[in-house]
Amino acid sequence: MSFLFPLYLLGVAAIAVPILLHLRRRPPKEHLEFSSLMFLAKSPERVTRRTRIEHLLLLALRCLAILLLAFAFGRPFLASVKLPSEETRLTRAVILLDRSASMQRDGLRDASLAAAREAIGRYGSTDEVAVAFFDEDFHLAADLPALAGLGSGARLSAFDELAAQPAALPGWRGTDLGAAMVTAANLLLGADTSVPADHREIVLISDFQEGAKRDRLNENPWSADVSVRCFPLTVEKPGNLSLALAATPPRSNIDEAEVYRVRITNSADSDSPAVTLAWKDHPGTALETLVAPGTGRILSTPPRPADATRGTLVLIGDAHPFDNEVHVSPVQSRPLRILFLGSESEADSAGSPLFYLRRALQPTPALTPLVTTSETLAAADLAAHEVVVVTGAWTAETGAELRGFAEKGGLILALPSDATGSDAFAALTGEADWKLSEAEVKDYALLANLDFDHPVLQPFARAQIRDFTKIRFWEHRQLAMTPSSTSRVVATFDDESPAILEHRIGDGAVFAFLAGWRPEESQLALSSKFVPLLYSIFDHAGYSIRSAPTLYVGETVHTKPGFYEEEKGRQKRLVAVNLDPSEGRTFAFDPAVDFAALGIPLLDASAPVVGPELSGSEKIRVEAEQKEETQKLWKWLILVALLVLIFETWLAGRRSAPGSRSNVSGSKLEPQPNS
Repeated sequence: MSFLFPLYLLGVAAIAVPILLHLRRRPPKEHLEFSSLMFLAKSPERVTRRTRIEHLLLLALRCLAILLLAFAFGRPFLASVKLPSEETRLTRAVILLDRSASMQRDGLRDASLAAAREAIGRYGSTDEVAVAFFDEDFHLAADLPALAGLGSGARLSAFDELAAQPAALPGWRGTDLGAAMVTAANLLLGADTSVPADHREIVLISDFQEGAKRDRLNENPWSADVSVRCFPLTVEKPGNLSLALAATPPRSNIDEAEVYRVRITNSADSDSPAVTLAWKDHPGTALETLVAPGTGRILSTPPRPADATRGTLVLIGDAHPFDNEVHVSPVQSRPLRILFLGSESEADSAGSPLFYLRRALQPTPALTPLVTTSETLAAADLAAHEVVVVTGAWTAETGAELRGFAEKGGLILALPSDATGSDAFAALTGEADWKLSEAEVKDYALLANLDFDHPVLQPFARAQIRDFTKIRFWEHRQLAMTPSSTSRVVATFDDESPAILEHRIGDGAVFAFLAGWRPEESQLALSSKFVPLLYSIFDHAGYSIRSAPTLYVGETVHTKPGFYEEEKGRQKRLVAVNLDPSEGRTFAFDPAVDFAALGIPLLDASAPVVGPELSGSEKIRVEAEQKEETQKLWKWLILVALLVLIFETWLAGRRSAPGSRSNVSGSKLEPQPNS
């Protein structure tokens, strides 16, 4: 046992007071009158020191009370009992290193490794330190137990091996700073379930660029048990120019020049507004302009050179070129494979459906139609086509097979004739109660009740082109159908029977034209509405690419910007992958301001890991105060002293009560003279 204030133990000397009082003889307080002694004269009493102590129990109680009070004021504590901080004096930390694209700037990689080595060297061998790298993803290179127990040199050697791995190198992805910090904090708090730590901190090493995502930090309050130590990194040459694609060209002809719109951003710490934009490897296309520091500007590019199939726009003269290129794949038309069930000889027969179909489907910037023919469905490879055109009469077996093609995502253009039976049409649509018959037309029929809200007719909704009254139908079929959630009438004839019908089947659809395309049946194929109507159907079915596919790193499996050929189904397309434009916003924000506003406890980068270093005597004193404050033995001593005094008071009062034995041994009686 030790004492926080040992000088108060001098109060133990006060036990001499009750001992001396017990040794001192006191005159008796009670007198008894005896008749035989009434004539004797009383002699003066002499008080002398006792030779032995009486009432030992009372004396012991009084001495014990004094001892207890002296011990209580001395503030005792058990030095052998360890504090929780002595038993589990543990610091847990996660070293977070930024590996996003902006860290490719000159000097930042080496500076981040140096900062990490400095931070790791601050922790002792009993501390647990994890190492993680982040961009849009969080990569835990070494978890908390992995580096525990290692000395400073061994821990630094292990970190050097981790930093040399490919996963630690700066890549081409953006920065999700908020998600990385939340993941690291959860890692630290989750480790407390086994052994609680006394201190938890995140060492954040980054360039803290404005484009870093911090949304996750706003979702939930930050835990006060996790502190953040920031190591901001800076480049020797400030300023940065960034290039991003703003829009692709809206071309109506595949032979038109490709002019793109791009956004050029100049960082606030830049010292020059001069910018040069050009197509890579084509210096003759250079375009010089000015973008003031801290601002951005959208401008049109020079036309794409004819030989720049894989065209790359580039900014010239920037000291940090990691975000100075934009890869732009050309607008590519999609091949659309169409199967026409009929004879190839019909292609040259004027007035046949195949004759009009061949001439209507010409290549566009969106589609390159490829029409093939087959006289029988059995000989055709349905899996090699996206669209099937069926005309005239077909059997129920053919209808059922075509229905299976539509269920898998295919598109069917059906032109039933007067020879098409209801059972064949029902087999195609899957609606057994639909009845097909030939309509009686007196002169001609017209289209009525066109649904311009339908995506197929939306391109015709403008007042100048929505007139379909010039198209006359000499013959058409009548369809008696029950309304269905999978069917939608796009247009009707003036007798209110369906003229164009969309019927969804599985992942695909059937578009039924209830009047043929032959001139003896209708004027539809001769109308100016015929070609855009077909392409609108294809577009509605999803067979269209209106602009060049441009993606960011992280949206595909490709890990760096560039051109890649991707195969989707039976077609290949050229895909341009670029850097996320937010990564080019390299002007640094102040973490001390932004993080403090979110309630995140911050530590100075140069501050000690756990409090200031104490001398040996100061450390002993602090530990003694903590132990005494934790144990609070003085309260129990005071309580025991009070109980002892209460018992002593009761015992003393009991001995002095009336009827107890009187002490008369100290009186001396002498005879009195006769009067």
